[in-house]
Amino acid sequence: MKSPLRTVRYDGLTKGKSFFRCLYWPHLVMEKETRICELEYELDMMKDKVKRLKANKEKLVEEVEEMGIATTETMFELKENNNDKRLMLTLVFSWAFYTLVLLMK
Repeated sequence: MKSPLRTVRYDGLTKGKSFFRCLYWPHLVMEKETRICELEYELDMMKDKVKRLKANKEKLVEEVEEMGIATTETMFELKENNNDKRLMLTLVFSWAFYTLVLLMK
């Protein structure tokens, strides 16, 4: 049984040439299938990486929100602390002034 005579129809080195059997095709098909598999694997890896990064981003956003709340609370505490100090100093000075006024009379 003879192999049929075939003509190359794709753009390449052997376009338009006639040949028996598939001389270049198996190699090209295998190479292209390998490349497609590699690209599909890379795509899957990228999708997994995107999922991990999104989860990490959500976690970091929550942490930043918590830190913002804690920072605001700390600022209010510091302001209250400053107000307390000012009130105490005002009270001490008012007593000192009252004492001076009483001593002057």
